[in-house]
Amino acid sequence: MSNVRASSYLLTAPARTRWPTLSTKLRRSYYDYSYGYREPRTFTLPDYTPTQLHNRTVNAPLLRYVDSLRTHGHRAARIDPLDLLQREEVAALNPSRYGLDDPNQPYDINGIIWTHPVGEDAGPELWPLERITRHLRDVYVGRIAYEYMHSPSKTERLWFSHLLESQGEEERRVGAEERKRIHELLAHSEVFDQFLQLKFPNLKRYGLEGGESMLPALDALFGSAVQAGVEHIIVGMPHRGRLNLLTGLLEYPPSALFHKIKGGSEVPEEYSAGGDVISHLTASPLLEYNGARKPVKVSLLPNPSHLEAINPVALGKTRAKQFALLKMLERAGETGCRPGDRVMCVQLHGDASFTGQGIVMEGLGLSTWRNGWPCERRVRGWPGALLGWCTAVRWLGGSAAQRTTCASENY
Repeated sequence: MSNVRASSYLLTAPARTRWPTLSTKLRRSYYDYSYGYREPRTFTLPDYTPTQLHNRTVNAPLLRYVDSLRTHGHRAARIDPLDLLQREEVAALNPSRYGLDDPNQPYDINGIIWTHPVGEDAGPELWPLERITRHLRDVYVGRIAYEYMHSPSKTERLWFSHLLESQGEEERRVGAEERKRIHELLAHSEVFDQFLQLKFPNLKRYGLEGGESMLPALDALFGSAVQAGVEHIIVGMPHRGRLNLLTGLLEYPPSALFHKIKGGSEVPEEYSAGGDVISHLTASPLLEYNGARKPVKVSLLPNPSHLEAINPVALGKTRAKQFALLKMLERAGETGCRPGDRVMCVQLHGDASFTGQGIVMEGLGLSTWRNGWPCERRVRGWPGALLGWCTAVRWLGGSAAQRTTCASENY
């Protein structure tokens, strides 16, 4: 080994200069389009206009107050459905801390609060302090918490601010048909769990009690994805709520599930196979949504028992389908398509296992690798509960907001 190491220092100067050049060429060829790599899309929001910049300087105390609500509002949000957590008063949300004492004092919010579409400078818009506070607290200190100001991307921060603050009460209101659909999914999940508890009390079913909102959330996500052109959705999830999702949204026949619970197999008898446990069942239906060009195929992957092990499998299958479909579209003449345009990956986690399992952090750490691993258009969710596998709240580190309410069930 010493001879080999010593010989490397005997290279002539021209040879040493040629070697980095060769390495550079090899590295560049590795990132060509044949491996599925595509240059990421660039998206930027319009910058502040000179008028808006001047107004932000003149009303600097108001700007500090608004940014504090965006940054710290989630700490005071009422996100505990059982109201078990004692929320401490967040001093940063008090307007008097920034010298804003008169609730009737009007302020120009142009360039500070986003009430108009992106890039539109509507000129001076005077709001009293009381209206500013009410509007922002309705957005950031309500039943839903938003935490995005830590993002290093200015575009991402502006996008969230525009999205959340420009929506009025009418835009946030849910229509009658949507309410009926939400009620249908919630009622189905609750009655399903009650039925299984009554008829099969000894069954280890990993019910969705307390997390029924996962079904209407996924239903809305699938519908929005289909309208955006997605044709295939890959879902990886743990055990909790799996049976509810299968029978409530993915059209898995309840009769087949009951047959499996009673000792039957999901595999036809002629194959002489015993099948798997009920918490690993899977389905790949075609779902239809209003406004979609074609049905979307949703594939729920068979979940292994080891917590978050399904994550890289879901990412790998999504990436493979993205690449295969991308090649097919390019052969058909569609050159502007990107890997995430038609195939999407959805991953569901338990709060406790998400923070405790290294495989999750490894996947996140590799998510920006240029070639092979990136899986564009991914959505992660946590069907939360108030139990982290018998973990008491007082044993969990960090602030209450950082752990949402309390870690949910590991599985």
